Amino acid sequence: MSAKKFEDFEVGIDDLFDVSDAACLTTKLDRRRRIEELEEEKRLREELSEFA
Repeated sequence: MSAKKFEDFEVGIDDLFDVSDAACLTTKLDRRRRIEELEEEKRLREELSEFA
């Protein structure tokens, strides 16, 4: 493999990992956001049950 092809390959791999990391981070943030929403919903239900 020529040096130019190797550099292109290396850059392509780096870009792929950057996209994977970003996707993983987005998934983690979405999951965390959903957990927080569920915790808030649970808290509100508990508050509501105190008044019912």
